[in-house]
Amino acid sequence: MTRTIELSTTVLCPSVSAEPSQAQFRLDAAGIAVEGGQLAEEAGLDEIFDIRLGRPPQAASGALSGTVLTVGFERGGQRVVLFIDGTESTLDRVSGLLFRRLLDGTEVAVCHPATIGGRVTERRFEIGELRVTPGRVGCTGIRQPLNVDLETVVGVSRAEKELLDRQEPTVDLRYVRQGVVVGVDLSLNPPRKLNLLGRYLRRRYAGLRRELRELDPPDPVVRTLTRLYTHGGRTDSRSVLARESADPPALLAELIENDLVTLDDGEVRLDTLGWVLVTERAAGVGESDG
Repeated sequence: MTRTIELSTTVLCPSVSAEPSQAQFRLDAAGIAVEGGQLAEEAGLDEIFDIRLGRPPQAASGALSGTVLTVGFERGGQRVVLFIDGTESTLDRVSGLLFRRLLDGTEVAVCHPATIGGRVTERRFEIGELRVTPGRVGCTGIRQPLNVDLETVVGVSRAEKELLDRQEPTVDLRYVRQGVVVGVDLSLNPPRKLNLLGRYLRRRYAGLRRELRELDPPDPVVRTLTRLYTHGGRTDSRSVLARESADPPALLAELIENDLVTLDDGEVRLDTLGWVLVTERAAGVGESDG
């Protein structure tokens, strides 16, 4: 059964009016539609090129506040942008479904694993189909189907890799598998969907990075997490704590309180936030939106 979402909300379409208006928004299998007052717009899935969820961009900051879903689409050679107001939970549900419908089934060139623990492999790109389902992203039609839990994603960045004897833009996805960070290179056809894939993968990961910036962990914490990383993200030895603190129980309590590690059956284990911290420090990257 095809899922349809409808909601009454405030919508701003600058190409129609400088003022927001009340409208009915609908997302179904064909695409999106808004209708209300003087506003009547619709876009098929193949016309949508941009989706963003967050604070109102400058073009809508004077008219809307709070969380805004931005949808850009092409109509007759012209680009149209809709700004849709709503609660964060509702718009997160709408954007998640829209991302999945736009991306699922797209032709993808995938290199997996491209890296294991930071070391480059000799794997070549294979052509398959992208699969995007709630909480997971993967590929079918390749020798070893890929299925990544988004809860394990610890890095997303843009790069250019050699594909069919030319340099092509790719998304570099890094996730944790059995205590090791594994890298995947993904290139989409059509290429314009690559930005959408990057945004979809960053939906949760971007929030983790914001938490890290607010946390600003001190050097002893970073060194402790890095040592855990070299132990495969887990150890039953408290020596990794004792090397950085005269009071290991206090350091452990601080790490647990900040969601950087968990204590499971006597083992200290990196939590997802801890994996993100050490992965970024090891890679020395500053992720950019794309």
